[in-house]
Amino acid sequence: MTKNVLFLSVCALSFARVLPAAAQAGEGTKLGLKAGVSVATLDGALNATSKFRTDLVAGPMLRLAPTKQHFTVQLEALISGQGADLERSNGTTEAYKIYYLNVPVLLRQYIGGRFYVNVGPQLGLLLGSSKGTYKSVEAGVVGGIGVETPSGFVVDLRLNYGLSDINNDEAERSFRKRFGFGGLHNRVIQGSVGYLFGKK
Repeated sequence: MTKNVLFLSVCALSFARVLPAAAQAGEGTKLGLKAGVSVATLDGALNATSKFRTDLVAGPMLRLAPTKQHFTVQLEALISGQGADLERSNGTTEAYKIYYLNVPVLLRQYIGGRFYVNVGPQLGLLLGSSKGTYKSVEAGVVGGIGVETPSGFVVDLRLNYGLSDINNDEAERSFRKRFGFGGLHNRVIQGSVGYLFGKK
């Protein structure tokens, strides 16, 4: 995850240096809404090849007023469709749909005015699933880049990296432990657009 965050940070810095100085992102604390697409897979699936599946992500966000050093914190509560398409050895594919209420706490540094880098912890609360048995809470980390215009329009790209073993099937957990297999973890790429309401 550290390598991914560093890579995204370098990309954001490079992009900001190429462009002329941009107007600052909006000042003050702002409340907003966002929606987008999540491209998810499950790392550690047994007896199957885990393929990406696409779903939706949406919810409110609260961005605190930036400091003079262009640093701020953003809180979100996002309903996120995750899981994976699992391809079995017999050629069949099953869609494992898992839905979470993800609550990230993002530390944000603005670069060049309106561009920013995000990083922070995330807590995922299980809302439901189409197949499988999963733990009710997941811990993860988030890293990403984005742009926020003075008017409040936001475009965001991020990586959600699950740290918790989400598998809650006792028989499978015992099998994994006996044979030294790792746990089952969420891996999600999210792209979204949103709008922050308030003064410019």
